[in-house]
Amino acid sequence: MALGILKIVFIALIILVAMGQFALYKNRWRQGATIGNTILGVIISYMAFTSLPSNYTGQRGLALVWGVVALVAFLLDLRSKHTLFLSKILLTISVIGGMTQLLI
Repeated sequence: MALGILKIVFIALIILVAMGQFALYKNRWRQGATIGNTILGVIISYMAFTSLPSNYTGQRGLALVWGVVALVAFLLDLRSKHTLFLSKILLTISVIGGMTQLLI
């Protein structure tokens, strides 16, 4: 029963990531998608961090790096329009990397 619920949560996260990445590259929803992807990146990073045992320090550190990359991308988005594309790329790396680590 618990594994079925976990599978549903993972499917929902995958759908949220796909929708967020689609919205991120549309100009109409740029600001909302940036905030949403940042929050999603931090949540996925937290989930990946807490799902690992305490003696897996390297992998736990990598899980935290995905959240930091999402926050740096958000700050770059606020900084100027010249760093907008870099911000989008960093958000994509953060969310996809965190999901990959969470699923593997």
